[in-house]
Amino acid sequence: PEHARIMDELISEHRYSRQVVGKLVAAKERYLKGEDTAQEVIACLKELAQFYPAHIEKEDKHFFYPCMDYFTKAEQDQMLSEFHEFDRNMIHEKYRKVVDQLTSRSD
Repeated sequence: PEHARIMDELISEHRYSRQVVGKLVAAKERYLKGEDTAQEVIACLKELAQFYPAHIEKEDKHFFYPCMDYFTKAEQDQMLSEFHEFDRNMIHEKYRKVVDQLTSRSD
């Protein structure tokens, strides 16, 4: 029951953060079209910077780590391996995009 309650809170928090990020993206798009949305962008960034530390702590310390007890050692090892693979691919993808952007600018 406790983990279900925390999961419900996290789902609600994810909805909230998606709304704030949506506002941020919309403000950025309007900024790129010439509208002065700097204060709106700053407000969204401040809101996210204030929100995320507590949210991430809740995910890590009060949900994900305690929920690991539901899994066998083999399942935990498999998840950790998949996480490392995903993380490794994500960083490679990030830098591939940076290289692509830089090379497209030099053309």
